[in-house]
Amino acid sequence: MKLAAKLVATALLGTIPTFVLADPKPRSAKPAPPQLIASIYAGNTDIWAEGCNGGIYYSSNQQARAWCGENSDSLGAGEWKIDPQGRVCHQLSWYWPGDNRAGKSLGEETCIAHVVDRWGTVWRSWPNDPQWWPLAGKHSGIKKYSGMKKGYKFHSNVKEARSRLGL
Repeated sequence: MKLAAKLVATALLGTIPTFVLADPKPRSAKPAPPQLIASIYAGNTDIWAEGCNGGIYYSSNQQARAWCGENSDSLGAGEWKIDPQGRVCHQLSWYWPGDNRAGKSLGEETCIAHVVDRWGTVWRSWPNDPQWWPLAGKHSGIKKYSGMKKGYKFHSNVKEARSRLGL
C-alpha cells in the first residue's frame, strides 16, 4: 500500500510544471469552454515535469493512462472527463507488482481547473494550488499546449508494464 500512496503522490505532485512561471488567476478569466479543453487534451500526453519522468495520456475515447519512469513496473489506468466548469477530471487505478499478482489501488479523482483570459490564453490550476499556469494561447508567446506532447508518449512503457504485471 505504501507504493500505491507514493505513486499517487508522485503523479499528483509531478503534474505541476516548473518550467513556466505561475501567476494568480487572471482578473478577466472566465471558465474555459469544454470543447476547447477537449481539443487541448484529447490525444495528447501531459508530461509531468518533476518527480517521475513520465506523464498521463488522455485518449480521445476518455481513457487515461499514466506511467512514471521512477516506478517503471507500475502504471495508472482510468478515465477522464471535462465538467461544465472546464475542469479536466481523471481517476486512475494504480497497479504495481505484488507477490502472485498485481496489486491495485483506486486513486482519488483529480480535477484540474481551466480558465481563459480576455486575450485567449488558457490557464490551469491544480487542486489546492492558488497559482495558475499558462497552458495555451494565440497571443501569449506560449508554445502551443505548454507541457502537452502530441500522441501517447509512454505507450510502449505502459505496454511493457502491463505485460510484466500480467494485465
